[in-house]
Amino acid sequence: MKRLLLGLALLACEAPGQQYKPAAVAQAKLGVTLAKQAKYRKAIDAYQKAAAIDPTLPSLNLNMGLAWFKLGNFRQALASFEKEAPNDRVTTLIGMSYFGLAQYKEAAARLKPLAAAQPDNNELTYLLAKCYLWSGETEEGMAFFEKMLERDPDSVTVHMLMGEALDAKQKTDEAIKEFELAAKKGPTQPDVHFGLGYLYWKQKRYDEAATEFEQELKNNAKQEQALTYLGDVWMKAGKYAEALALLTKASTQLAHLDMGTIYQQGKRNELAVAEYRKAISLNASSYEAHYRLARVLKEMGRGEEAAKEFTIVARLHEKTREEPLMKISGPR
Repeated sequence: MKRLLLGLALLACEAPGQQYKPAAVAQAKLGVTLAKQAKYRKAIDAYQKAAAIDPTLPSLNLNMGLAWFKLGNFRQALASFEKEAPNDRVTTLIGMSYFGLAQYKEAAARLKPLAAAQPDNNELTYLLAKCYLWSGETEEGMAFFEKMLERDPDSVTVHMLMGEALDAKQKTDEAIKEFELAAKKGPTQPDVHFGLGYLYWKQKRYDEAATEFEQELKNNAKQEQALTYLGDVWMKAGKYAEALALLTKASTQLAHLDMGTIYQQGKRNELAVAEYRKAISLNASSYEAHYRLARVLKEMGRGEEAAKEFTIVARLHEKTREEPLMKISGPR
């Protein structure tokens, strides 16, 4: 998504044939200068001062929205972009803001006509593909991916996206084939070995999964999902020291759950409680985390605390089954 911004340069806040208040123009120009220096908060202050003096200054809301976007405040960015006259650039930024807000269906609605009009814009195409995937529109997504593969059958990214879509439809064997092909075509592609390893892990093919996670970590030693799942494999094999060496480098829910399990197995219950609470802090609706916490608290003789957790467990158990602890990819 960041690369899409490269073509959306800051605009000068002046237009020929029309006079604007000099003080407003000066503040707007200052905002552009500050934004180019990556001083986005100060740039926004300058744009707001310009708007207070002369709100009709062209491109003011566009530039302000870009600054908010760079700060990761997608809601404020969206509010600014929506004040601009609609065009392809503004619509793209609105779609990207919805994407940043995890409103993927809204993002897809904005990006779909743009992607159709710009078939060679791979960044835009891939962003739309992720919108389909992460909004659960897998049927439309798969049709879209098939068209992408017709255009570029050797695309590693598209094979990975197709694999994710197949996995979402519980077609794990077919998903593995897509990821195996992707890994063969692009062995250094970020996340390709993790994705393949994750699918092997789902099928309890732990030796093959470990090989893929290790390869992912050779490409990127800080890839949290690979650290987490390789640690999980070692934990399942009883290699607790090796598992902890990896899990302590990750901050995922599964990493904290596994560390809690290892500590509980070693009767280091206070540490186990701390890890289960960290897992809950990442997802308060996690049935598994509350259940494990309740069990260890009961084991420690902390009955009142355990009872509270078991009450939460009972309430969560009534809901539909949870999402997997982690998917191949997704919002993160």
